[in-house]
Amino acid sequence: MSRIYVASSWRNMMQQSLVKELRKRGHLVYDFRHPEGRNDHNVWESVSSRHGLKSAYQQNALTPENFEAMLQDKKAIERFKGHSEAMSDADTCILLVPCGRSAHCEAGWMSGQGKRVFVLDIGSTAKPELMYLLFDGYTYKVEDIYKWVDEPIPGVCRVCGCTEENPCYHPEYGNCFWVDDTFTLCSHCASKKEGGLGIKDDPETEHCINDIGTAFKERRDG
Repeated sequence: MSRIYVASSWRNMMQQSLVKELRKRGHLVYDFRHPEGRNDHNVWESVSSRHGLKSAYQQNALTPENFEAMLQDKKAIERFKGHSEAMSDADTCILLVPCGRSAHCEAGWMSGQGKRVFVLDIGSTAKPELMYLLFDGYTYKVEDIYKWVDEPIPGVCRVCGCTEENPCYHPEYGNCFWVDDTFTLCSHCASKKEGGLGIKDDPETEHCINDIGTAFKERRDG
């Protein structure tokens, strides 16, 4: 299981179907259109209206001075914090192209943090970008994305997605530990046959204890 941040554009029509399919495959996926289960909207539509700049925004006629004021708006900062938390929680980014500057900033930051970044380009034409070589893969085939994200990540439990910094916890057994040499299965998710404690479904087992209060908690808990 991967923790995935899909970086894309509001105008990319594949974003929703990709999120749904990745979730069906058992991954935890952040959906910027529906963070924490709510219906969201393009934040700049409401922020520009609050500053009397909606027409300028819609006509791509904002000045840098206009945008500076909008960037410091309470709603913009709130949205930024929500996305930033989700980016920090994720171990994988899918840059779904075509998309704009924001998605590319997100992918670049996540790559710099050592997270996996894959580019899925569904455009009818390709725009060459040398810096895509920074990332872990470029493809125009969604099947490649599913194959790449399904591969277990060393240091991340393939069942619950916990890490050493974000472990599972049980009041009797404490924090989880790795039960295999690949560091992809934790003791609290593994069965006794697999060398674990067999407590994955114990009501006292808390998976990924540092996720509490994050956007992923709601997705994890269904």
